[in-house]
Amino acid sequence: MMVQEHGAVAAAAIEENPHGGPRHNVPLGTLVLRAGLLPLEAIEQSLREAIKTGRRLGQVLAERGLEERDLVRLLAAQNAQPFVDLTTFPIDFEAVRLLPQAVARTYCAIPIARDETGVTVAVPNADDERQGDRLRDALKSPVRLVTASRTDIKDAIELASPANAPPVVPPPPETHEVLVRLVNGAVVPVDSMPSLEAAQALAERVASEAQVGAMIKMREGTIDGSDVVSVEVFRGEHAS
Repeated sequence: MMVQEHGAVAAAAIEENPHGGPRHNVPLGTLVLRAGLLPLEAIEQSLREAIKTGRRLGQVLAERGLEERDLVRLLAAQNAQPFVDLTTFPIDFEAVRLLPQAVARTYCAIPIARDETGVTVAVPNADDERQGDRLRDALKSPVRLVTASRTDIKDAIELASPANAPPVVPPPPETHEVLVRLVNGAVVPVDSMPSLEAAQALAERVASEAQVGAMIKMREGTIDGSDVVSVEVFRGEHAS
């Protein structure tokens, strides 16, 4: 897939303004209730606990069962930030490799797409201007920040690690099969050779022996050269 094509897919998959219109400061509890993620009673209990303890409402809601990804999506909606779910997003791993993994871990940031305008990078808070400046310097490119779950970012960074890349399986060695066709129509393998030159040399030898009616040594047993109609060379395995 071309970079520009992937960029188009990426743009379609990013939630530009999840769960709402422009920045509207709708309370987080209201957003959770509207999304049907927790019952009203759990939200009200969480709000009372947050006020009593001075803790963030999001932290209390998470302890009551709100998934981190859902919480981050709602906070992005609250702040009119673009949001991306990295578990379903078609990450461009060519873009990922633009940022050294050690830097990605330090900044908790992962490039996920790129196009002619720059690099799209998933971070925990797309409004973090200092983060944007650091990433522009590291990538030597304009960047667009999108919000994602911190856990999802860390998981994506590890998934893209060279240590987790699938092993490169070398292709099987090339072989050339020498076969003889007999007067009764059967096709019998003589032997497999590692190169075309070796296979052709064997085929010439077998043809010479067949012409004088000599016994021809096969991979398995021998045949009477007078029964040979033709000698053929095929690349790889050949079924009769």
